Amino acid sequence: MADFDKVILPGKEGTIGITITGFKIHPGRFTKSFTVTTNDPDQQKVILTVTGIVKKVFDFSLQSISLSGFIGEMLKGETIISNKLAEPVNITGWEWSDKSRNYDFLCDNVGVKVETIEAGRQYRVKTWTKEPAVAGAVSGELVLKTSFKDMPEKSLSFNMVITPDVQVHPSSIIMREMVIKEGTSQNFEKSISIIAARGDTLKILKVIPDRADITANIREVKAGQAFSCKISIRPPSETGKYVGNITFITNYKGYEKLTAEIRGTIRVTK
Repeated sequence: MADFDKVILPGKEGTIGITITGFKIHPGRFTKSFTVTTNDPDQQKVILTVTGIVKKVFDFSLQSISLSGFIGEMLKGETIISNKLAEPVNITGWEWSDKSRNYDFLCDNVGVKVETIEAGRQYRVKTWTKEPAVAGAVSGELVLKTSFKDMPEKSLSFNMVITPDVQVHPSSIIMREMVIKEGTSQNFEKSISIIAARGDTLKILKVIPDRADITANIREVKAGQAFSCKISIRPPSETGKYVGNITFITNYKGYEKLTAEIRGTIRVTK
């Protein structure tokens, strides 16, 4: 960014102030050039060069804290912060950024503790779930407060992904537009995968479509872990929306009934 005098009177001097945003540059020596355009007929353009060194204040053992696991688990993670400057820098506190996408959830469900390993030099940031995890993805920014006046805050990204033990992919089947010629019928096919993310005892006991025009053929891909289901739909020759569901009955505790919805439209042409 530059702030400069737009008019310089005859015989006078003007100034150009350049601001370098250090966190957008890799640590180390840098060189940046700027072009100054003037109305001087003999020197309409002047190139200025700025050089300097960007110092890295903190080093992280992990650049972000990422937690992952399955429903019902208690999760925890940590990163170690090291001060790279000669002078001591203390971590004095923390807070969740109110700009975090899941701010309320983070405040209520994720614990944070900053431990001193060596005062002014090294700290450990611990995070953990306060309750057994539920399915979904959570993200946010953990803001660390520091004693360094040029960097009073340092943000650390936080991400958490919780996966169900058994998953249906996709859980929502979009057929989009099924085009049928008037007076005829036509099959439309899709495939669904049923996967046990951990364990090898999954069995699909029954597949139940909620419409007579849906048929399903289940096939075991990997014993006790992965199944593929080929779905065939023969919709009525009537223009409009198509809505259906297919239910998988399994032997897996807590996932005895899995459902995939089917959505689409039918268009009949002449």
